[in-house]
Amino acid sequence: MEAAWGAFGSDSDSEGDDIVVANNEQAQPNAFFEATAASAITVAITQHFCSLTKSTGVGLGERVVAITCVLHGNECGEEAENSRTTMTEWVIRRGMKVAAGDINDSSTCDSVVLIVGDTDDLHSSSSLSIRHRLVPGGVVWLMIKRQENEEIGNISFDCFSQSIWEGISCISTSSSYSVHKIQKRACLVNAMSCPWMDKKSIIEKNVALAAEKTCGSLQVVGENETYMQFELRLASQVTIVPSVAERTREKIHSESCAGYYTTILTDTNIIHAIRMLREHGLVIIKGLLPPEQTLPWGKVVLEDFTSAVEALKNHPSRPVDLLNPDKGQFEPMSYKEMAMREDLRVDLRSGPSMEKLRSYENNLASQAMAGSNIADNGNQPTIITADTMGTAGPSWRYHPSIIAILKNLFNPRDDSLYKGNFGRWNFGGNGPDGSPQPYRLGQIGSVVSCPGSGDQAIHADTPHLFEHMDCHPCHYCNVFTPGYKITHKADNQSVQNEFVDGLWTGSSTMGGTALVYNSHKLSVSAMLLSEGDDSGSENDNVSLRRQLLQLLTLRPALDVGDVVIFDNRTLHYGIANTSKGDTTGKDSNAGRRPMLYLNVTQSWFHDPKVK
Repeated sequence: MEAAWGAFGSDSDSEGDDIVVANNEQAQPNAFFEATAASAITVAITQHFCSLTKSTGVGLGERVVAITCVLHGNECGEEAENSRTTMTEWVIRRGMKVAAGDINDSSTCDSVVLIVGDTDDLHSSSSLSIRHRLVPGGVVWLMIKRQENEEIGNISFDCFSQSIWEGISCISTSSSYSVHKIQKRACLVNAMSCPWMDKKSIIEKNVALAAEKTCGSLQVVGENETYMQFELRLASQVTIVPSVAERTREKIHSESCAGYYTTILTDTNIIHAIRMLREHGLVIIKGLLPPEQTLPWGKVVLEDFTSAVEALKNHPSRPVDLLNPDKGQFEPMSYKEMAMREDLRVDLRSGPSMEKLRSYENNLASQAMAGSNIADNGNQPTIITADTMGTAGPSWRYHPSIIAILKNLFNPRDDSLYKGNFGRWNFGGNGPDGSPQPYRLGQIGSVVSCPGSGDQAIHADTPHLFEHMDCHPCHYCNVFTPGYKITHKADNQSVQNEFVDGLWTGSSTMGGTALVYNSHKLSVSAMLLSEGDDSGSENDNVSLRRQLLQLLTLRPALDVGDVVIFDNRTLHYGIANTSKGDTTGKDSNAGRRPMLYLNVTQSWFHDPKVK
């Protein structure tokens, strides 16, 4: 056994992820799946997960690995079963969990071992299914049988679309097999949106230098890197991907279903999310919220929107046609329940169905957090105090990880200074104890973008409070999550969602929200958008500014359960919804995009739109 480990590098868990394994000619030439192959794969998986432990707070023993074997179309034969058994023993021996037969096809896994006899096996139902179960950012360890005298470079990986997968590399070879590492992207982008941006071009050197100056040395542009490749890389870097352990940490019991899990982030990932928000102005968290809590909100939002459309259209004295803005006699206004954004895009804050669900969930949340003095404030924001920990159900509004992120975001603290804040004795305070100060958590609302709505003008939702420093601590942020689910239906004529082998590529005609990386800083926004002072400096170069803005614009693809939290000083805009809408006359809500939101502010900040 020592010879096997030695042939494939160190057995140390502390070593990095780059594993180069020499050709192993000791293996028995007639045995396809040898113990040495299992050793190579297991060492690679172990080192990969151990390298992530410090940055995620997820231990090796919490990781779940799924294993499948398809040999020339046969996944039930003796050789395939022996291969699975051998690989399972090695993974368990290293302390990881294996997704066994009692885990159904809808369960997720942190990593996948896929053993195939040839590239045709990659298209088998078993191979496709196990890739679907892999969490974003997870790794497929692909072991493939080599044909006689076949070169590694001749193996085709065209079934791994570059919009979904990245970083294909060979980590081990022998005369009979090769092992490859293929990583699922942590975050996809909506490449179908904003066609006016040229994302296929290679980034020019002057733009690359400006990006490094604007964003720091961590964002060095790669040689011959395109705008699209840079966007995919940047989007993944501001994304938190919860592990299977985090995704199944707490189960919610429900009267309407058998129960469901909600994701609870590790303390390490919460700190990581806060750091991203402070440094870059946004963070994306994949699969944070259970669909059972967000989809009902999307449903009631669309119910109230439909009612509002009909009520305004049939108003006796001032009829307004929201869906045909060019044909109505009167222009739409902003109303108590609904504010106009642009044609075919509204901010829906309240309505009969929304208020009913809001009251129900807030009352249950108040009971669940009885010790936190949380009360149902109707349509008004709720004050979140230091002792409010949140609750996993029934409302995503009080999700514990969101509460923790916001509480720390609004309360940056220097341990060497906070004891000097003696003003905290005032008004019955507890003095300079360093505890988080209160903030306001808004009620759930939604921006509804109908088919035909265009790209918004780029904007920030709130001004900087002071202009003598590049970026003061956040005083106002938004939490966005889709109130809809991306589906793959061949007969869907209203919405086009791009899928490859059953996996969503991130592209959709429904659009989304574009955000500009690092633009919560005055210096970055000034470089990107200011008109300049006619000095002729490089910052006044209109073409350069336009290219840099394009480079730093992210179009993250969000599916149900995904969350983006962003500082409201961050430049952003709603992306056009180019869906066709209701083409059958049976579903008036077809193609409408309800993006749910929470407005969150410091307790002392007055949001003009909240009255």
